[in-house]
Amino acid sequence: MDRILSFDSGTTNTKVFVYSQNGVLVNSSSRQIDITFPYPLFAEQNCEDWVSALTRAITKIADKKNISGISGSFQGGTFVLLDKHLLPLRPAITWLDNRGRDISKNFVARFGRKFFYNKTGFVPGGWSCVALIRWLKENEPDVFNKVARISFVADYINYFLTGNFVLDHTNAAITTLYNIKKRQWDDEIIGLAGINKNMLPEIVDAPNIIGKLKKSFAEDTGLKEGISVLAGGHDQYCASLGAGAAEKGKILVSCGTAWVLLAATRDIVFDRLMQFAPGPHVVPGIHGLMAALSNGGIVYAWGKNILRKHPVSFNKPSSVIVVPDFNTSNGAICNLSLSTKPREVLQAIVESLCFQVRHSLDRIGKILPEGEEISQIVMIGGAAKDIHVANLLSTITKKQVFLPEIKEAAGFGAMSLFNLRHKCKINLSGVVIEGDKNLHHTYDEMYRNYIGLRNLLLKE
Repeated sequence: MDRILSFDSGTTNTKVFVYSQNGVLVNSSSRQIDITFPYPLFAEQNCEDWVSALTRAITKIADKKNISGISGSFQGGTFVLLDKHLLPLRPAITWLDNRGRDISKNFVARFGRKFFYNKTGFVPGGWSCVALIRWLKENEPDVFNKVARISFVADYINYFLTGNFVLDHTNAAITTLYNIKKRQWDDEIIGLAGINKNMLPEIVDAPNIIGKLKKSFAEDTGLKEGISVLAGGHDQYCASLGAGAAEKGKILVSCGTAWVLLAATRDIVFDRLMQFAPGPHVVPGIHGLMAALSNGGIVYAWGKNILRKHPVSFNKPSSVIVVPDFNTSNGAICNLSLSTKPREVLQAIVESLCFQVRHSLDRIGKILPEGEEISQIVMIGGAAKDIHVANLLSTITKKQVFLPEIKEAAGFGAMSLFNLRHKCKINLSGVVIEGDKNLHHTYDEMYRNYIGLRNLLLKE
């Protein structure tokens, strides 16, 4: 029976999976990838590690003779400068890099937030490719003058697989160089970055076959030469497909370092407040609407580390209020008393993260077209492993929460792109959680207090 090899090329790990035609995980492997922080605001990688980690992880997989196709999910926004020989001119700049902060501020001051948002779906920040590429052009001219190609993780790996620099629309959109209405690189934005289209890869739909596996990569990994390679997609969009959230009425809550919310929409939906980023989905014919809660998993992990000896059962609402904006120094822990127990603080942290999700859901409810209301949260990632957190999220948001059984949604989603091509669907099993309706009134009041305190601290 034919099998599919999918992979998830993440920021710090590359994971490889082999699935049967009916979606059963047969084998898996992983390799770490280093990331360096040479200066404040800098975050870099060696692009060769993207390929070597994938190669080594595939090599560990046994019995590869029945694998008939490859598809990947990729970290988005990370890029490398290549010379005319397709060799890297310097380390790759990751999406965690923020050295373009001042340049992005100047862009916004000159052109306005709406100029960028209405084109790309994003307001540029220090992390955005348009600002980072411009920074390299201005600060490393000797290097930049040798640039023949700018390559992102997806097309760089796809080149080594097939010989073609190709990436999909979801990975193109995350670069802030892409026009989401025209579905192509944006001439004006590219001009601001100081580059031209010839430097950028071809863009195709995620389920498209972009070529056949090269002999050299096949020999290095033990795979068969000539098997089909799909374009693949951005990791969050692949996770949306893999977790069953790429449907009307559902929203993915991916609980990683940041908590990412991603809803599937029929049409491109713009947010007047520019809090949600619209963009193409890996599923042809639909779009995504995405927001990131930067104080999500990282604050949850901080709380668990500090208070790890104090398990939380969430039997009743906490009297403590937490505003988890710790990365901006605007966070706060309030209502402490001499009788406050550590577990109450940890519970309050989790409650605050759920309040953040509710706040985002309130916003998305105002901008979604009629008939596309969110009825179910599909929850994946670290916090989703704790049934108490999932139950609390359901209670506070008043939404049903679905916990899919699959453990690696991005990798499963990359595999599922083959199913899209053949118009077949794998039914997902999992746990459906309905929160405690008896606590709705209490948490409504707590939510109002949270919003009031947050607005005071953030001066909103």
